[in-house]
Amino acid sequence: MTARRMRIFANDVRRLGGTVTISAGRDRVEGSTYFTIRHVSRGGDVAFESRPITDEDQALRAAAVLAEFTGSEVRR
Repeated sequence: MTARRMRIFANDVRRLGGTVTISAGRDRVEGSTYFTIRHVSRGGDVAFESRPITDEDQALRAAAVLAEFTGSEVRR
């Protein structure tokens, strides 16, 4: 007997919960600072990591939008 997978819809993403974190990093070649945004769902089964973002204000705004969309809280 095969198990059926439940379909996932866009509205389901809003109930993931969890945390959104912003981390600073440093480019090894240029030495410039960049930021990454990570989201881990409440259950830990869904995770996301952004590409490097060079502007801190833009990273903060992106984290706020992601947190609102997933029903998460932002931690720095």
